[in-house]
Amino acid sequence: MWSIEEIVKAVNGIVITVEQETFTGISTDSRTIKEGELFIPLKGERFDGHDYLEGAYARSRGGVLCEKSQAKKAEGIKGTVVLVEDTLDALLALAKKRREKIDTPCVGITGSNGKTTTKELLVNMTKRAFFVHFNEKNYNNLIGVPKSILSMEKRPDLSIFELGTNSRGEIRRLAEVVKPDVSLITNINPSHLEGLSDIKGILEEKLDLFRFTVEGGLILINMDDPHLSSVGYDDRHKAATYSMERPADFTLAVEEHLGWNGYVLSLTHKHKKIKAKTSLLGKHNLYNILAAYAIACSVETPQHEIEEGIETFEPYDMRFRPVKTKRGYLLVDDTYNANPSSVKWAVKTITELPCQGKRIVVLGDMKELGSHTGYYHREVIDFLKGSGIDGVFLTGEEMGKVYDKGKGMLYFEDKKELIRHVLEKIEDGDVVLVKGSRAERMDEIVEALK
Repeated sequence: MWSIEEIVKAVNGIVITVEQETFTGISTDSRTIKEGELFIPLKGERFDGHDYLEGAYARSRGGVLCEKSQAKKAEGIKGTVVLVEDTLDALLALAKKRREKIDTPCVGITGSNGKTTTKELLVNMTKRAFFVHFNEKNYNNLIGVPKSILSMEKRPDLSIFELGTNSRGEIRRLAEVVKPDVSLITNINPSHLEGLSDIKGILEEKLDLFRFTVEGGLILINMDDPHLSSVGYDDRHKAATYSMERPADFTLAVEEHLGWNGYVLSLTHKHKKIKAKTSLLGKHNLYNILAAYAIACSVETPQHEIEEGIETFEPYDMRFRPVKTKRGYLLVDDTYNANPSSVKWAVKTITELPCQGKRIVVLGDMKELGSHTGYYHREVIDFLKGSGIDGVFLTGEEMGKVYDKGKGMLYFEDKKELIRHVLEKIEDGDVVLVKGSRAERMDEIVEALK
């Protein structure tokens, strides 16, 4: 329950009218708001929640927040109305208040790649030992994280939050709300360059998670990432390291390669070792497992629960998932998203796995690379030329600008034409990787090739 006094104080609001003085919860969706909830109208590129104030109140009979600049839109509402400067800031302020009220140990995870898989692995490792709350899927932005915090009804034993960003200052704003006790940055790679400019900008943005970890909290450092391993850390926090390449507090080694069935791993910490089998593929996923293991150990998860969490984990759809097709070739769906490093990891992974026929890559544009777009698309094309891949099929405007004709690569403006051509070329025993940024809808190609 929220009192009107509590809300006004948290959001620094001005009360216009009062009908209801307590609220059962907070909602940002006028379509699903429940009776007694307070409505917070948010703004996006194509919508403004202030246009739905009356509908939200009609369903909830509770109250609404409204930005001062749009106060006229709230004039006909008979319920409780509170004016604020910015409704997104108000949402974050209420989430911060909720986080303080429900004082639960909290983990924060960010990074250029692997943060969602690391979070989901950690949840799978800890959920049998603890009552765990976490932001589902990839609801990791300035709206998704506070909404997840506000959805907490009881105090969990452990909260796990993935924090995402595409512009400077977002990690700081989220970390100030989450107040993590344990923090981990998976890696630093080119992504979201439109809002973060360059690698240095990405690093500075991600490091805000460490900077805003609570005093005395633990930060976990990937010693195999050159950008993170060379950063100095202050004495306000405890620090621990993890690595697959060098001595560290947490380490992982591959005991046995199982081809397309995964790996048998050994993970060590303070002379303790566990052995576990994973169905995840690729070195990048081994780092995700190691990162989750480091956090799980740090929050004192029993070792047998960590082992079970690794062995029972299944990745989300569209995240390097191999599917055997009716025609006998193996289709690898990695279409959730793409940036230069994730493309290289995916391609390298299929070159290291068994293949009786041809290895083929179907690749679309990589988005949000800003002024560096041409450079990174050319870099990926150059990488593909030396990768040992037997066939490369490209689509997307940026790929069309940089691909090399006659170098084992074919480019298609039309997806249907690309699909038709790929279906003519692939045979029993081939491995086909499909990847590209989400906006390119490469999953449509996957469906057609199944």
